[in-house]
Amino acid sequence: MLGISQLQFPSRDSGKIRFFSYLGTFVSLSILLNPVSICFMGATLLFRSEIKAFYVYKEMKAAKQQKVSKREYWEIFFKNNITKVVYFCLLSAGMMYFSFTSTFLLVASFGAIPLTMLLILLQSELRPKDFNPLTLFKAAMDFFVEGIKENSRSLVNGLDARFEHLLPHMLNDETIKNIKLLAEKYGEKIPEYKDVINSGEFINFIEYIKDIEDPRVLKDDAKNKLILFLKDFCENDQKHSSGFTGGQILLLVLRACNDGEGEVIVNKRDALIVNLLDTQTFSTKERIPNTCFTGIIYRMLSSLEGMHFDPEIKFTPPRRMFLEEAKNQASRFMLDVLKKKKNNKEIFHAWYQVQNDPDSQKIVDDFIAEVRVPLMRELLGFGSVYTEQIMLMLMNSIGSIRLKRIEGTILLRVEGELKKHGLDNLYDNQVENIANKVFLALLDKDLLNTDFSLKNLFIRKEEYMIISEIVEREAERLKLEPKKTMEGQVVRMLNNLNRLPQSRRCYRIYEELGKNDEDKKREVKRILHERLKLPEKTINALLKEESLSKLELAIEDIYHQSKNNVVELYNKIKEVKREFTEDELLTAEEIDSIVKGKIVNLSTEDKLVLSKGRLSRCSSVSNMASGYDL
Repeated sequence: MLGISQLQFPSRDSGKIRFFSYLGTFVSLSILLNPVSICFMGATLLFRSEIKAFYVYKEMKAAKQQKVSKREYWEIFFKNNITKVVYFCLLSAGMMYFSFTSTFLLVASFGAIPLTMLLILLQSELRPKDFNPLTLFKAAMDFFVEGIKENSRSLVNGLDARFEHLLPHMLNDETIKNIKLLAEKYGEKIPEYKDVINSGEFINFIEYIKDIEDPRVLKDDAKNKLILFLKDFCENDQKHSSGFTGGQILLLVLRACNDGEGEVIVNKRDALIVNLLDTQTFSTKERIPNTCFTGIIYRMLSSLEGMHFDPEIKFTPPRRMFLEEAKNQASRFMLDVLKKKKNNKEIFHAWYQVQNDPDSQKIVDDFIAEVRVPLMRELLGFGSVYTEQIMLMLMNSIGSIRLKRIEGTILLRVEGELKKHGLDNLYDNQVENIANKVFLALLDKDLLNTDFSLKNLFIRKEEYMIISEIVEREAERLKLEPKKTMEGQVVRMLNNLNRLPQSRRCYRIYEELGKNDEDKKREVKRILHERLKLPEKTINALLKEESLSKLELAIEDIYHQSKNNVVELYNKIKEVKREFTEDELLTAEEIDSIVKGKIVNLSTEDKLVLSKGRLSRCSSVSNMASGYDL
């Protein structure tokens, strides 16, 4: 009931009488508040999900510069929560009856307020300016309220810290296994922990972070914080249970990042930076429990998952660690609510059409407002390991959750019909949009059960006709609007790649959507020109810049892989030249010049470090650069 921040003992200069009066009042008040403190601790444990939901909701309201209303307090803590409130009251009454005497409870009830008022009088910072018995009483009540807020927050945070810190430790066996895999391949000449920050890999990584120019990817202040965080982490001599220090494990991860082709290296480094930024943010925000040593190591290794395959880094973490699983649970919860609502058809239509029909927004907003608080209480229950950060992200993106994932027979039939129309190469989101339209049509015709599944195991003629009609209509639309489809893909990729520098964003989109098709390439350039509002010359320059950089990295990778075999090196370079010539961003003359210059530079650098016994091989590479038709 008494918060730590409320305790401000008078200084020695204020006199011994005042100091000991304050101390005696504080000790007496702490003793008298024991019954309330026990009940308060029980309430915090029992209402943990409501308290966490309140803080998430409060942060959402603060982002809109609004305050939580009394009605919203009622919805969060008491609405549909009568059983828990009654259970708490009975439990508290029983604890009071068996733990304390009637005399002590009577003294505690009537003595707490006067002692609090005396404590405020002895503490000038809390003393009200407009001094009278009423304002003093209000100050005493505020004193209690602040103590409740502070203690409930610290207790909930303490529980969260224990839950969250268990997660990386649950994966510690897999973490050790992955570290050993990296050590087998990249563990040669690993320096002592104090020498990690002087290693070439670490210095190059720091330089890479410093060279990021786009502030949308990494701002200068974030760079400095991240670099300081990495240096502190690497200079720490704490050892992981694998036998390596944190800095040595980071060095293994950096060596794995540097293993591969040019674009792969960049992608792995960028993924590592994102994870490190996230880890550093977690360790500085007061609202979120600090990330422990094991957690930081897990995040570093997980950045290689799905991106590094020799050795392959894999984890099988609990599903509840991810936002995606929270979205799946939210979807199931909202479907349960919709089963009981008479206007569920209207809500489904509004949910899937809100982007194209602004009138549907109110229906969606009303439904979200109805389910938001119960959903948070459900997902933040006592056994939950969802953090407030994940819950906040979920609430901010709740409107984009798929209410009903269309699968099984309906999806198979939709895919079969699309194949008949020659549209079996659509993107997943396009297929999903068509399946959603089929679902809404079946729902309108009352062909679904109360749980929104198909009434019959097999599709009957009526359902088949609906699916065929919708797919045929959508197929005609897609064939008539290829440009619009391409524009949507470009816009989505621009949004998804917004953390990358502009030149790399444009090149990734051009490379993936162009696919050696001249018409598609021209269309992609046109859309980039319109969407980014940049001149065509600038777009061409950005693409050319990234293509040039990629060519240089490709030549460098080929050189290091095949420099001992001139014929193999020649053939690989010839293949790369053909690919970049087809790309049409660089002329044949430019490609020849870049290739020859890069090969000569690399072979010259090699000569400086190679022994005399290998100089003849280097000379042959130089001769190839000047003599072969590169």
